Amino acid sequence: LVEGAMGVFDGEPSSADLAATFNIPIALVIDVKGMAQTAAAVALGLASFRDDVEFCGLIANNCGTQRHAQLIDDALAGRMPLLANLARDPEVSLPERHLGLVQAHEVREELEHRFNLGKAWLGGQAICDLPKPVAFTSQDIAAPQKLLQGTTIGIARDAAFSFIYSANTRLLEAMGAKLSYFSPLNDQHLP
Repeated sequence: LVEGAMGVFDGEPSSADLAATFNIPIALVIDVKGMAQTAAAVALGLASFRDDVEFCGLIANNCGTQRHAQLIDDALAGRMPLLANLARDPEVSLPERHLGLVQAHEVREELEHRFNLGKAWLGGQAICDLPKPVAFTSQDIAAPQKLLQGTTIGIARDAAFSFIYSANTRLLEAMGAKLSYFSPLNDQHLP
């Protein structure tokens, strides 16, 4: 399972570009609140935008009722499966705050409860019948040039600054940089 960011065709490379490159089928997730047939039209339009990507179905998020889900499924008319309809349920929704999610360590106790509710709620919907696994092959990637040799890079890391992608830090180190972590919340000076 690979999560895409932004819209499926947005960015360089986009989620669609990566799906095409690695032959990964796409499950669209669309917030369907306030629409039914239009959600199907959007999904089918996205699926026909490029012919080098495979769309395996639609996940209708914020779906009000079973009738709402049925209207969407009827509008899809067999041209794309409705993989799941996720209800508007604050008991299952993950908590969030302005400009970001509440982090897992802040709500550890309630996450398991929410996950179990979501699992029970999904039940036997089509999303549970995943497509065939995608096979990846090992690639020999040349080591990067040591363009950052002798450079120290300060990286903020604490409760307020915790979204750090390890692939980025590994690349910086492979390029010769020394990484020095600090806490904007607790440290008085930069390292």
